Amino acid sequence: MMDHTSDPSERSQPGDSPFTPFALLGAVAMTAGLTAYLAWPTSRSVSARQRQALVAYLHDHLSGSDMAVQVVHRLGSTLQATQDQTLFRRLSKEFEDERAVIRTLLKQFGASGRSIKRAATVASGTVLSATAGGEPGDLSLLRTFEALAIGIQGKRCLWRGLQNLDTLPLTLDDVTFVELEVRAVRQWEAIEDRRLALVAQTFSLASCGS
Repeated sequence: MMDHTSDPSERSQPGDSPFTPFALLGAVAMTAGLTAYLAWPTSRSVSARQRQALVAYLHDHLSGSDMAVQVVHRLGSTLQATQDQTLFRRLSKEFEDERAVIRTLLKQFGASGRSIKRAATVASGTVLSATAGGEPGDLSLLRTFEALAIGIQGKRCLWRGLQNLDTLPLTLDDVTFVELEVRAVRQWEAIEDRRLALVAQTFSLASCGS
């Protein structure tokens, strides 16, 4: 007869909240994609559809930027190490500047930075920022750093993609898309160095029994 007794190793561990950064980011992305697909206009001209697609794409990244700003603000206020506080103060400023660039782009296309999707993302970001972080060695903190690393790579894709659009200015808000991509790489490297250090703190084992 099969034993259905729960394995203690499979029970919920500290930090196993359903509101993980990956879960929230995935839910926001899925909702955004489904909404865009269902609302896609079929009667518009190609140029109008392309413009609308770019505006929707920028809105997606603006929403992601909102969430990232809230998370780094929280990390900067909760992590005690001086190096962490310095890192997240810098990232907060850079993320806010980059969000302003996306807003400027939307304004150039006659689009507002406001949307129902963005309002929902801000609400999700508030929940995420409340659960993000933790002490070094906590799984929740490692998950937060991994979510940030993924988000920064997505932002790099944005800046790299915009470099290939001849219709956009080479310089925006006194910065180029090439410079923004280089900055994203530097941001990712800083987060990745910290993430790898957290992996060792979170998962290292004193010994492995046979």
